[in-house]
Amino acid sequence: MVKKYEFLEHKADVLYKAYGRSFEEALENAALALFNTIAKVEKLKKNKRIEIEERAKIPEELVAFVLSDLLSQAEINELFLKEFEVKEFSKKGGKIWLKGLAYGEEMTPDKGKTYVKAVTLHETKVEEKEGKWMIRVLLDI
Repeated sequence: MVKKYEFLEHKADVLYKAYGRSFEEALENAALALFNTIAKVEKLKKNKRIEIEERAKIPEELVAFVLSDLLSQAEINELFLKEFEVKEFSKKGGKIWLKGLAYGEEMTPDKGKTYVKAVTLHETKVEEKEGKWMIRVLLDI
């Protein structure tokens, strides 16, 4: 089994790499690493749902937009998220488009860990080598 993600050393913020057999799977794992930074995911239920839709010109932008949207929607709806699932994905005419669903539950202090201020585009990187995808993300905490 391929590991889903790993946290890397960083002086002040949270830096990690997420992996997958497709861009979509790597992005789902990047979202999981974000959720695990914020809350104790293993203790969460999936009784609330958030829908997102994003467009971008390059994969790195799409990663930042999707993770930022998930972070914002979780805050607005006062949710801790547990899982993200890409439902539709398309690359056409120089644009990348994605629709996804995230699941979680209402925020409670006992399940929180770290407050994430933002997902940065700085240091975001998407690579594909031999059918394996890697997404690197830096979170501002």
